[in-house]
Amino acid sequence: MKKTLLINFVLLLYFVSSQAQSIQLKTDDLGLNISSSGQITAMLNPKTGKNYVAAGVKAPLLKIQTGEQWEEPEQAAFNPKSGTITLTFAASKVSADVKISQKKTHLVFELIRLSAKDKVNAVIWGPYPTVIAKTIGEVVGVVRDGSYAIGLQALNVKTLGGVLNNAEGADYSRGSVAVSQPYGSSLQAFSLDRSKDRKHTVWNQYPNMAVKAIANETTVGSKIALFGSPENEVLTRIGAIELAEGLPHPLINGVWHKQSPETGRAYMISDFDESNIDSMLNYTQQAGLMSLYQEGPFQSWGHFILNPTAFPHGNAGMKACVDKASKKGIRIGVHTLSNFVNTDDPYVTPMPDKRLALTGSSILTEEIAPTATEITVESNEYFKNIKPSTLHAVVIGDEIIRFREVTATAPYKLLDCQRGAYGTKATAHVRGTAIGMMMDYPYNTLFTSFNLQQEIAGNLGRFFNETGISQMDFDGHEGCLSAGEGDYGMQAFAEKVFKDTKHTLVNGTSRSSHYYWHICHYWNWGEPWYGGFRESQGDYRLENQPFLERNYMPNMLGWFLLSSTTTAEDIEWMMARAAGYHAGFALVARYKSLQKNPNTSQLLALIKLWQEAYRKNIFSADQLSRLKNPENDFHLEQNNQGWKLYPFKKNKFEHTKQLLQPGQPTFSEWQFTNSNAEQPLNFTLTFTGKEGVIRNPWLELDGYFKLELPGEFEAGTSIVCNGTTVKVYNSKGGFKKEITLKQPVPALKTGKHTIKFDCGFTDESEIINRFIIKTISNAEVIPNK
Repeated sequence: MKKTLLINFVLLLYFVSSQAQSIQLKTDDLGLNISSSGQITAMLNPKTGKNYVAAGVKAPLLKIQTGEQWEEPEQAAFNPKSGTITLTFAASKVSADVKISQKKTHLVFELIRLSAKDKVNAVIWGPYPTVIAKTIGEVVGVVRDGSYAIGLQALNVKTLGGVLNNAEGADYSRGSVAVSQPYGSSLQAFSLDRSKDRKHTVWNQYPNMAVKAIANETTVGSKIALFGSPENEVLTRIGAIELAEGLPHPLINGVWHKQSPETGRAYMISDFDESNIDSMLNYTQQAGLMSLYQEGPFQSWGHFILNPTAFPHGNAGMKACVDKASKKGIRIGVHTLSNFVNTDDPYVTPMPDKRLALTGSSILTEEIAPTATEITVESNEYFKNIKPSTLHAVVIGDEIIRFREVTATAPYKLLDCQRGAYGTKATAHVRGTAIGMMMDYPYNTLFTSFNLQQEIAGNLGRFFNETGISQMDFDGHEGCLSAGEGDYGMQAFAEKVFKDTKHTLVNGTSRSSHYYWHICHYWNWGEPWYGGFRESQGDYRLENQPFLERNYMPNMLGWFLLSSTTTAEDIEWMMARAAGYHAGFALVARYKSLQKNPNTSQLLALIKLWQEAYRKNIFSADQLSRLKNPENDFHLEQNNQGWKLYPFKKNKFEHTKQLLQPGQPTFSEWQFTNSNAEQPLNFTLTFTGKEGVIRNPWLELDGYFKLELPGEFEAGTSIVCNGTTVKVYNSKGGFKKEITLKQPVPALKTGKHTIKFDCGFTDESEIINRFIIKTISNAEVIPNK
């Protein structure tokens, strides 16, 4: 009896002690203290003793949500024998067991038990407030102060790095695992209970959408790692965490992709097929590019059936292309849109798959015949949300029907119905039958539920295994939001493709996200369709670079279009930016454009030359700074002694409409100096403004040579002279015509020069004529290293 009382007394003392004392955890580079109330009180750099937790800010190890209420723990008891912290949440009377693993490189926290898991809708790890403010890696989840770094890593798909903003768990920002705060920064992750049927707003545009349960997918099992490290060791530390915790850890030629020189290399996007693959591989090789990426190989997305015109031998034909490329050390990639399903795919026609995404459903209140063009429904709730829909499609049984609109008052009727859409069969339907509003996208595609999107991910993996394809982009990655599972849907889709593909799969995405960071090789944003070669999303491309750098991603400049009229000047402008940022890019170069451009060999050789230069790190810090500036132009050459970088000097002038006395000359007169050797007259004349027309512009050089440019030119048009030809381009950089010269343009001699310019303006024109003369400077010689 006395012995039992003594044991109980000791246990009581241990319990009281464990409640009162702080819990101290450590790695080689991080000390973490947790109070008896479950708050993190210290994140210590053990080498300096500095505490990085922001003073006066709460830092709960874990918060839980029951109903609409969020709770922080009131007590934390640590059992050193099992390595488990038990957190007690008083208001809901829930307790949570968190398993802790202390490793040399990081700490692991895993939620292994909830006393009433059915009551808990969501959990949040943190937020963990730090005083670090210098560099915030919002996606990778690392904050740095110049010497020391603290990071959070989600260790499975159910744990989403970021701020929980909505019921679906979707982060519409670029990333929020690390967030700037007035006191410095915070780190956070969360997990949702997805094991029950729910209704919530999906993708910010589908209110009250029904989301089916994912069996056994509760918050139990949510898992994170916390680490500290010297700033220059962060990437190596994350690699060690990946290996230790079973995270995706892709290799390229045996090297972790985040540290491989192959990651972030430039590639070619084209329209190759079985008949021209040899030519396209040669072009890719001439440019020194990593891969050849087919921009639209599929007849339909979903089952990923290859277009029989381009690939008459199907997967075997694609595999033959891959084998040819492999012999040249080139990857083959393909483009698709993640879980987008074409309306001619077998998932849609002739019988729609039951797992296609519905934004909501009602029931028929009247029987309808196969020819009925009005359909009466019990509720118009989901059918009136027509703004995000481009197909106006509903499904009843095995029939898809398109409609114009639904009436605003009862009896609610779908009007002007087009029966048996997309190859489905128009049939009779009885009263009480379910009718669902389908979720679609303007690309003539439908979306999927979670189960179907996982099947589609499996289809991709199988296609890659059968053909050997080793590059893709998760373009349209946000389409995985269609399942109503937020970022979880996107992460699960990418992980499924990654795990199912049995070889290296170089990949990018349309969306940045935390768990996917471990899988992806690059984020390559910036498209060529919205302006000229230099203008299309130009600022956006450059603004992306600091974002990539603070998240340990390779610099990428986006897509550039090589057309039949692309010039060497444009290519060297692009390559100067690539060199400045040591960045990759995608070169969109279609077969016919490469065949038609008279300078294709020169352009591809320039691309290869510049890549070789910056991969060898030949440029100085000052040169790199100038190369980054989009206002600067350069020319690069190489010989046996080394490299020659030729900067261009730009002389910029403007001419606007002037109101002068009758008969007074309206021309503008400008002076400039060519300080270098005699060279061709190289100028660009751009008619800037929202609207208007100018007529018959002319310029005169040094009082003796007059160049007349007859005709009318709209706002946005550019005229480019390289000293030999004069070409006209539209506002998007598309070639329009070449102006025939009556006499050769004289060379620009060394010394001072005068240019006169004038043109006719229409009455309403507000065009500004911007005139840029480029002169090439002496070479900056860079010896071979």
